[in-house]
Amino acid sequence: MRNVIAGGIYVLLAGAGFLAWASGGRAQISTTDVELKPGLEVCYMYEFVRHIDQFAEWEGHRKCRPGEPLPVLDSRVGEDTVLTSSSKDGVMARIRGFIRLEQPGPYKFAFESNDGVRLMIDGEMIVEDPDVHADRYSEVGTMEVARPGWYPIAVDYFERKGTSTLRFLWRPPGAEGNMSLVPGEVLAH
Repeated sequence: MRNVIAGGIYVLLAGAGFLAWASGGRAQISTTDVELKPGLEVCYMYEFVRHIDQFAEWEGHRKCRPGEPLPVLDSRVGEDTVLTSSSKDGVMARIRGFIRLEQPGPYKFAFESNDGVRLMIDGEMIVEDPDVHADRYSEVGTMEVARPGWYPIAVDYFERKGTSTLRFLWRPPGAEGNMSLVPGEVLAH
């Protein structure tokens, strides 16, 4: 019996590896399997950090408190609360969900932020601007999409003191000109 279970687990793992390989190393979800809701989920931890890597440090010490879902990432505020949190300063936001990438080809991503931000799509780091800084644009990251679909997205963001900005920008394949705000209709959780 133990051999049958071990064999079944091996088949499942091998099948998962094949799916990852077959899709160009990119996982995607079928919208028929999962009912998605608009916007991205967010939870908050409150601590004055100086670098995005400090998220891991504080996860064991701070409870991540859910906030209202974020329809888009387009926030630029003066001395007001950060995103949908309950604070103006010392906010760490864990933002999760899915992004729909509708056509194959290279997608360009960037952030305008104040302070640190990191973008992971399908487990791959695409953009990182990790430390304390005034409003600025990150470097542009590229993701090559082999198959259209919904991809898991993770954004870690923190605001230390003062004003806060978090704007998520992209340029899909074939688009020309400046990068534009990632629209809400391609974000879900």
